[in-house]
Amino acid sequence: MSHLLTSKLAETLYVSIEGLPIVDYHTHLPADEILNDHSFENIWELWLKHDHYKWRLMRCCGVAENLITGDASPKEKFRAFASILPLAIGNPVHQWAHMELEKIFNITIPLNAETADQIWTQTNRDLDSGLRVNNLLQQFKVKLIATTDDPYDDLASHKAIAAKNHPTKVLPTFRPDEHVLEDSIDLTSLKERHDYFHGMGCQMSDHGLAQIPRPGTPQYEALKAIAKWNHEKGWIMQLHLGPQRQVNTRLSGQTGPDAGFDTIGSKPQAERLIYFLDDLDQSDQLPKIILYNLNPNESASLCAALQNFQQASSKSLVLPDGRPLAGQAKLQYGPAWWHLDHVRGIREQLNILTSMSALGTHIGMLTDSRSFTSYVRHDYYRRILCSFLAEKAETGEMPNDHTLLTQTAQNIAYHNIKTYLSI
Repeated sequence: MSHLLTSKLAETLYVSIEGLPIVDYHTHLPADEILNDHSFENIWELWLKHDHYKWRLMRCCGVAENLITGDASPKEKFRAFASILPLAIGNPVHQWAHMELEKIFNITIPLNAETADQIWTQTNRDLDSGLRVNNLLQQFKVKLIATTDDPYDDLASHKAIAAKNHPTKVLPTFRPDEHVLEDSIDLTSLKERHDYFHGMGCQMSDHGLAQIPRPGTPQYEALKAIAKWNHEKGWIMQLHLGPQRQVNTRLSGQTGPDAGFDTIGSKPQAERLIYFLDDLDQSDQLPKIILYNLNPNESASLCAALQNFQQASSKSLVLPDGRPLAGQAKLQYGPAWWHLDHVRGIREQLNILTSMSALGTHIGMLTDSRSFTSYVRHDYYRRILCSFLAEKAETGEMPNDHTLLTQTAQNIAYHNIKTYLSI
């Protein structure tokens, strides 16, 4: 109970949000595995097969690549991960791993070289006995998942999931990066796909950019066009700014993308972002936006920049019955992302939101994950949030008002994103 909860007040606040459902509005989960209620052959497939967080940690502890992404057996790879985990105490991967073992498998002993075989056997026994994708989603009370999808995906799995009336709503997200960062961009075709995604229930586009493209370039005009389409349809535009990708040429060539060789870029973000927001605002076509940044050096300036455009009109800022949407920020400074989704990064982001925005309008956490066990990250975030609020109240920076603090925690954990997405 007390993990990451720093006071009795924090524990009390946590009790009020612990059981709330999860809206995971940005993931890389495969929709076909949800549709088919995928079963996992072993804990390596569930835990390590696609998790570049774990891969990066193994590399920094000197593990050979064949034990990470190479031809070693699943059990050998799991043993290698277990053997280095004690070296990473305090790292979020260490924290998440033990939270997952306890929450999903009721395992409370530490994972290390000595316990690896015992934990391998116990977890695989549970997986063999019927622990599948949908069991995990129900256990974590996942109400909605937004996947990340290429514009030319036929979304067949999404269509089938919707037809089955699945207990977890699964929505596609329009991710056009591969098609808008080239010199030749077919906007007519992309617009047709945008319309198709809309018909399939899509509510968001997503853009992973080293930097907003330079104004006047085809890439900038394509991003601007998509923003206008989003505004027209009431979609949300997610901007993930700052990664420098596949920086290790040799190993990236062996493993392919998304293998743990992307890092924090140093390109400046604020100036081009402000130009982009202002450009759209001048024609009253600025959509709802969630902004994520990877380099903490610009966190304050980016959060501050968003506040200059909150009053821009948008038909997406009304409820389905036409009533105005109160208590919501149109432009959201999204949760600490990727290299920042640890205790320090999350607390810094909450401090910036408190100082430069209205914390009570924040839309909370996401997983950004390819793993169905990553939902402990929401619990991790909720614990940090409750401790943050409690500490601020106990030092007098926030009112020590139990009702207000509870409402704030509940809104950030669940209700704000539910309203923002009009669920």
